[in-house]
Amino acid sequence: MALTSGHRSGTAPGAGKKPVDAVVIGGGIAGCTLAYELASRGVKTIILEQGVVAAESSGRNTGTLLSGPQSEVVEMLDACAAIYAELAEGPVPFEFGRIGHLLISEDEASFEAAGAVADRYRAAGIAMEKLTGAQLARDHPRIGFKVAGAYSVGRAWTLEPMGATHAFAHAAREAGAVIRTGIRVAQIFSKGGKVQGVLTDQGIISADLVFIANGLWMSDLLRRTVGDGPLPGLPFTAGRGWLIQLGKLDFELPWIVEELTWPDQEELGRRMSLEGLADVAARRDDQPAVEAICLNPMRGGDARLGASVQPAFRDLVRNTDMASRIAGRTLRMLPGLGSPRVSNVYPGNRPMLSDGLPVAGRTTVEGLFVHGGMGSIGMHAAPATARWLVEAVLSGDGNPTQDWLRPDRFPGWGK
Repeated sequence: MALTSGHRSGTAPGAGKKPVDAVVIGGGIAGCTLAYELASRGVKTIILEQGVVAAESSGRNTGTLLSGPQSEVVEMLDACAAIYAELAEGPVPFEFGRIGHLLISEDEASFEAAGAVADRYRAAGIAMEKLTGAQLARDHPRIGFKVAGAYSVGRAWTLEPMGATHAFAHAAREAGAVIRTGIRVAQIFSKGGKVQGVLTDQGIISADLVFIANGLWMSDLLRRTVGDGPLPGLPFTAGRGWLIQLGKLDFELPWIVEELTWPDQEELGRRMSLEGLADVAARRDDQPAVEAICLNPMRGGDARLGASVQPAFRDLVRNTDMASRIAGRTLRMLPGLGSPRVSNVYPGNRPMLSDGLPVAGRTTVEGLFVHGGMGSIGMHAAPATARWLVEAVLSGDGNPTQDWLRPDRFPGWGK
């Protein structure tokens, strides 16, 4: 659907003010990238965020942009790296740069099995170089590698996620967008199959276009779409992970170091499903889906250490021993990391879908779109998926050409 200046699909009764063209619900990386893309194209845009910008997973992650053994992941990485580089030339500097990526295996059995995964990386167009544990221990004695071997990946990027998300927010403001924090959207309303706007704590805001980009709260708003709703749900899980914030490293680390036990997005999605009461009774939300090292040396000299992910319910916290398990796992393989000070340890929820990939596209209500489910690759995915979605909204049918992003891949959404 093309947006034309001054077009209105309908004005909500009692709105009282000239409507905005687009409302973006959510001030994380998914919403701020959308607002940047919309405002840059001349669309009058407002972000509505119930907390503060980057309050949730967008400000609480490792800040890694990594290749994976799936073509979709590589496509998003390539597009996102270019967009971050474009943004880094703007008025707000943020930590962003290219870095190596080292995939390690602790024992001989896992290193042998890693060969098949390395072949999948290569098939996706990613160069891989095999290294032995003895080589790593010899060449990098300070970190004290105790691993069977590793694969060096051709490219990766590191960034500071809070700063990057705020840089998109500021770029959106510079292009004319308005960001309002501390305001909650109670429901979306439509009439005659067309979106009319949103009802907030402070009243109605009318709009031609509404984008739901509020992470784990997306399902709540799909349920609370009235007039032509509710809309079908999406299979979200709160993928909870834990991170350890390390202080300044006293040695230089040339890569992001990741354990090669982290699965691809499809397998990760399968491990993350939670359904009925039986899952609560069996405490399936207390059982890690992945527990593996991911160490990102930040450009400021400190480092972020994770990672783990477990299927979780948004507001139920369990599995609080995970940080100590990550620390123990790290010291087993990278004993040189025992010297930096630990400045913080914290959990974070990632909005994950059942196939491990994001969602971006139109709903059955004209003018209403979804953008989310970024999971463990949100910083790596959102700039690209936002651009593809906005291009599809303004010059296409509202669905990106990448059919693996569209909501109609899920039951109940139709084709």
